[in-house]
Amino acid sequence: MNFSKKVEKSLNLNNNSQNTCFLSGKKDTESWKDIFSIPVLTRKKDSGSRKDVFPIPAVDSAQKYVVFQPHSDDAVFYAGGLILKLTKAGKSVTLVTMTDGGLGSEDVLMTSEHLMEIRKEEDQAAGMAMGATKHIYLDFHDGELGRGGAVTAAMVRIIREEKPAAIMAPDPWLMYEAHQDHLNCGFSAEESMIFSKLPLYLPTLPPHEIKYIIFYNTSRPNQLVNIALEQAQLIKTLSLYPSQFTPELLEQMTQYLNAKGASLGRAHGMKMAEAFKVMTLFQLHTTNSDSEFI
Repeated sequence: MNFSKKVEKSLNLNNNSQNTCFLSGKKDTESWKDIFSIPVLTRKKDSGSRKDVFPIPAVDSAQKYVVFQPHSDDAVFYAGGLILKLTKAGKSVTLVTMTDGGLGSEDVLMTSEHLMEIRKEEDQAAGMAMGATKHIYLDFHDGELGRGGAVTAAMVRIIREEKPAAIMAPDPWLMYEAHQDHLNCGFSAEESMIFSKLPLYLPTLPPHEIKYIIFYNTSRPNQLVNIALEQAQLIKTLSLYPSQFTPELLEQMTQYLNAKGASLGRAHGMKMAEAFKVMTLFQLHTTNSDSEFI
């Protein structure tokens, strides 16, 4: 089941419902930013033809995905609509939680050991609600996820064992991201695209080539996904993380996600949308001087 459609040279879509579109121009930035009262500026993207030499696949064109998330709630919050849409379409989605979750609490009576148990239970419930095929947990310490090295090696092992066509991770080039776990998860994921195909890297496992990576939580998207039918379930799944979202915070985040999703979708003929940066290895290593605005 394919729900993608490319938009050539224009962002003016007709009123027919579309599930995915490629972006080639200026983004809409309306009321979602007002929830946290921070103005957002946009820049016009390069609309040259260089990107056509190495085409970017549609976000939904793979059959098997591995989703790397630094913490247990990240993939749901930033890409839950897409994940739900993929699993409903019969695609295979493996979630990989990179850290043990032992740091993310403001409760002065909480222990790391108990918090890790709580977050894993929440994560498993949310993974089931999202329709994940499999859930893998790594034991890197929360707040200490490294860049490259052992983290990349762990990702490559998973890629070679699961053999996905596409992987997902946070956009490591996002400005104003203060959490190193998010940045290093993204940097290591894109590096794993290089090493997973090289037979001399971890030679005991057969190499596997990734077709493309999907960066979530990005400020430079090139594809939008229609999540109008998934948004309510996404929000409901976030409520399965009470250790991370108090009722008050969940309400605020719900307002934010609804407003941002509506704003993104409004300019592109969708009621509600999520934004992603989809790239192949060519855009990450060979033609990357052109990659910021593709």
